[in-house]
Amino acid sequence: MRELDYPEKHYLSSALGWLELGDPIEAKSEADRISCVNGFHPEVFLVRWRIQARLGQWEAALDLARIFTTMSPDRATGWLCLSYSLFKLNRPMEAYFQLLHRINSFPKVSAIPYFLACYSWQMGDHKRAGQWLTTYKELGGGKNIKSAIFDYTEFLLCSTSASCRQDAS
Repeated sequence: MRELDYPEKHYLSSALGWLELGDPIEAKSEADRISCVNGFHPEVFLVRWRIQARLGQWEAALDLARIFTTMSPDRATGWLCLSYSLFKLNRPMEAYFQLLHRINSFPKVSAIPYFLACYSWQMGDHKRAGQWLTTYKELGGGKNIKSAIFDYTEFLLCSTSASCRQDAS
């Protein structure tokens, strides 16, 4: 995928800045300035998804993620966004199976077993959650994570459970 050129690179940076400041409306305004040609550039997609997520517009976030996974099925980020959107729409089983079917495609992406652990925990399967957390740790999970999907969710899925929170650290 080619790099974004200016001024679109600037619009993307501005959108990210507004998200960091907690203003998804201004972030959307900046992201909307990016041309349709670059609308599904991976960085642009992720910013657009994060904007929809911050606005709580999970159907729109899901639609974006579906399009992105169709266009770029080889990128784990799209599948993570798709599953998290499903989870936020109270469809945890679908969220779980979306990622379960991708585990072999992205064997080194620690976020996948982490989210599988969280979904398992939320559905009451604590034993399986523990197994997925073990896989997550084996992949080096929890060590200085720097990922837009993790940054956004801030590990919200397991934040209500002291046991899961303790295991994830």
